[in-house]
Amino acid sequence: MSAKLIAAAMAKAKEGVIFSPKDGAVCPWCGAVRIPVTSSPKWDGGIKVRYHKCKAEGCLLAQMGQGVKSIQGE
Repeated sequence: MSAKLIAAAMAKAKEGVIFSPKDGAVCPWCGAVRIPVTSSPKWDGGIKVRYHKCKAEGCLLAQMGQGVKSIQGE
């Protein structure tokens, strides 16, 4: 696995995704939907942040155990 591929996956995970109350969060690397929430801290100044981990087989982020940040959307 190339270092560039790993760096790209890590950057996408840290960039974050939008969390929809209806659809959940989508893995920014493999596109898996409703990736499980691992942590949901309290609201911070009107912004809800959640952390997720993709469980999709073959997903690079799942293989690395890398968390994905999401921010509450509509």
